Amino acid sequence: MPGMLVPWPEGAFYGFEEIYDHERLDYRGPPFGWWSVNDQYALARVDEVEIAPRRDRSAFVVFATITTHAPFVPTPPFQADWARMLSDYPYESESLDEAWSAWPDWMNLGPSYVESLRYAFANIGGYLRLRADRDLVIVLVGDHQPPALVSGEGASWEVPVHVITSRAEVLDRLTRVHGFVEDLEPQHPKVARMDTLLPVLLDAFGDGGV
Repeated sequence: MPGMLVPWPEGAFYGFEEIYDHERLDYRGPPFGWWSVNDQYALARVDEVEIAPRRDRSAFVVFATITTHAPFVPTPPFQADWARMLSDYPYESESLDEAWSAWPDWMNLGPSYVESLRYAFANIGGYLRLRADRDLVIVLVGDHQPPALVSGEGASWEVPVHVITSRAEVLDRLTRVHGFVEDLEPQHPKVARMDTLLPVLLDAFGDGGV
């Protein structure tokens, strides 16, 4: 939770064993956005301590992104060298200067929003390549629409959900029973309400879980 700046004792109630907030993530690179830390570093840090060392047992991680929140820019550069993200100097000065030169147009946030999505997709794709040897099940859920300056007035409350996994049985159950499609572009009608999505996913994961 890179945007969490205060203690969150409620995490114990929800059963989380470890909580990586802004302080514990210990980001020392250049600041971006209102929280300073960026999504790729947060993902690289949690991977270092919770995913990379585990080859004999599974890990369940809830990861909240923050870079795709308004005002969206300046957007960090994507760093192909994930190990470098954990250093004090994760970027070349040229790419850093280019990223910092972008400022939001508060009356036209659409282009900034698209730029932040490009960064988010680069992170996801890069991490999938980094951990291609692992048995991953990744559920990507949009928690809300962007602000009206991006989406316009009266935009739908619907958000996309993507499931990425090498487990064919999970994908088969989602497409055959629950209306998911093999595509990156969400289709209609919607597959579930947000409060009914969890039972759908649990059904696809099966009795043995993931």
